[in-house]
Amino acid sequence: MSQIHFDSDEVDEIFVDLTKAPNRMQRRAPAVFRRGAVQIKAGMRDDASGHDYLGQLPYTINYDELSPLDYEIGYDKVGQGNLAVFAAFGSINNAPVLDLNAPLRRESRHVERHLGDEGESAVLARDAE
Repeated sequence: MSQIHFDSDEVDEIFVDLTKAPNRMQRRAPAVFRRGAVQIKAGMRDDASGHDYLGQLPYTINYDELSPLDYEIGYDKVGQGNLAVFAAFGSINNAPVLDLNAPLRRESRHVERHLGDEGESAVLARDAE
């Protein structure tokens, strides 16, 4: 009777490596979200720049980190930041001049791509634990 032996060391090794992938992803994702928040804030500042009567509006844009994966980005309600609602939605005398969601739409594709890259790296790469 002949015996067949399968060397499963590599399969066992990748199984152990895959069990650590969620932890690696949890360590990497906050940096992706932080960079996304900074980019959205920069995009909002760019979009708010160049308006004749709202020269200080870009400087009222800020973000708060509510948790490592949750950011609140918007206008501080000080100075011209109080006028952001009129710039975004218009008034009886003025049409809207800002699309508040445009920077989010532009950056969301990049955040998704970076999260996918980090997920792939977390599953396939070996890094220091």
